[in-house]
Amino acid sequence: MRHRLVFILLISNSLISQNNLFKQEITSPLDIPIILSGTYGELRSNHFHSGIDIKTKGIEGLNVYSYDNGYVSRIKISHGGYGKALYIKHPDGTTTVYSHLKKFSSKIEKIVKSKQYKKKSYEIEFFPKGNEILVLKKELIAFSGNTGGTSGPHLHFEVRDQNQVPVNPLINARIFIEDDMPPLFKKLFYKSYDNNDFYSSQTELKIRKVSNSLYISDTLKSVGKIGVGIVAFDKHNLANNNNGLFKIKTSFNNQNLLEIVFDSISFDETKHINTFIDYSFFKNYEIRIQKLFIEDNNLLDLYSFKLNNGFITIENKKSYIYEVSLYDANGNNSKLIVPVLGVSVKPEEPIALINKRIEFNYIERNKEYELEFNSAKVSILKETFYNNLFLETKFKNDTLTIDKDTIPLLKPITIYFNTERYNNSLKDRLFIAKISKNNKVANYNYTKNAYDGKKSSTKVLGKYVLKLDTINPSISSIGFKENDWISSFSNLKIRIQDRESGIRNYNGWLNDKWVLFELNTKKGMIVYDFNDKIISEAKNSLRVEVIDNVGNKTEYKTTFYRKPN
Repeated sequence: MRHRLVFILLISNSLISQNNLFKQEITSPLDIPIILSGTYGELRSNHFHSGIDIKTKGIEGLNVYSYDNGYVSRIKISHGGYGKALYIKHPDGTTTVYSHLKKFSSKIEKIVKSKQYKKKSYEIEFFPKGNEILVLKKELIAFSGNTGGTSGPHLHFEVRDQNQVPVNPLINARIFIEDDMPPLFKKLFYKSYDNNDFYSSQTELKIRKVSNSLYISDTLKSVGKIGVGIVAFDKHNLANNNNGLFKIKTSFNNQNLLEIVFDSISFDETKHINTFIDYSFFKNYEIRIQKLFIEDNNLLDLYSFKLNNGFITIENKKSYIYEVSLYDANGNNSKLIVPVLGVSVKPEEPIALINKRIEFNYIERNKEYELEFNSAKVSILKETFYNNLFLETKFKNDTLTIDKDTIPLLKPITIYFNTERYNNSLKDRLFIAKISKNNKVANYNYTKNAYDGKKSSTKVLGKYVLKLDTINPSISSIGFKENDWISSFSNLKIRIQDRESGIRNYNGWLNDKWVLFELNTKKGMIVYDFNDKIISEAKNSLRVEVIDNVGNKTEYKTTFYRKPN
């Protein structure tokens, strides 16, 4: 008995040792517990999320470490998007990405600043050689921040394979999160399709929770071809926010129907998210329904298994069971059971017939179109839309209306406005703007000169107008005034603003020498870091120039005093 006890203890110690070894293998780019505000494959506006968003306790400046040995292969700094981003290539050919950074480690920051000053630009992108910036596993490479297109401080972390395709870090890397919670079903919908593949509007079925991981819905009563959709999320132990799923499986009468895996999504395919969700429903109700079926011209490669493209066919007076299973990256799962009964219902009038009576433009996806009006034009390339459709277009009161932003586009359309009626002195100050949903805001849309007019490309339908901007941007100092001593300041802050076409470019000079100002778009200011050590005298002259998107320019000058660096 004693020998048996010793044997059991030895096995237990061995298992504990192996478990500790596994924990040592876990790698994190931060030295705090990993809590996520966003997961890989999560549904975002016009794309699937390509990495994980790691919470940084709502603050900036946390140490960011290299996931593994390698070298810095790319550095990109932009006002939007990833903000300050660092790319490290590893010996196995994979790349890790760290973005929305506040700044880089001292050895990297020095190289970046020299490039920015040489180019005289905050926005920069370059590709260091393989032996130029070597890094070791767990080496400090940067500090977390809130730069680029963010809504709060966090670290966006990606793992990309040898072909630069982002893969799921929770599956393909040594990243661990605390999560023993099964995914949650929130809503269930279905659509009925006729013989011409015109479909009805979404019908919602109530669902109820039977246990922690089992749900059941009301009976789906219909006949014919049906497409089911869900609203579902995952939850993690240490955070209350909704996260994306890892895998979805469906079956019909115990026969596997569809399997969707969020594990590897290329940048070429991520833009097709609007075929995966019901785009029109999302635009109208701000709810993303995930389609558990595959419609024509869906170019996504998420489907590891598909039978009948996920559609179910219901015969009158027959009963079925439809099931949906959800999985997260930690293996937790939940199931929804949907009873199905074949009940003949009065079909809705097909959408096509309704639209024909309104006399919309019928657009065939394999043809090009040019829709002309008195002072405007819309050009549509082949395969701009996912399907043939009826498109409402009109030009009234100088406003060009191209249906509503409830139709997803594969390619951009080109909008043209004639400007012959404007004086030559004003033509350079015209731009094309998109009118907001509430008709209150006109947002600048990138505009180019065209023959006797202006043109712009867009992948968003809606209302567009030609706007005139003759107002110069505004510039003002923050925290100091003319001739102030500011020796205690660590940086120099200047507020810049343009309420019409928006800011295109800005520059700053200290004592007639160009200096690097960083744009903080969220606070509407530019910031110069005195650690750049440009100042050598007590008295300093500052000049800032801001140009908006149509060329209006403002120059601001002031003087301040500071102890030399």
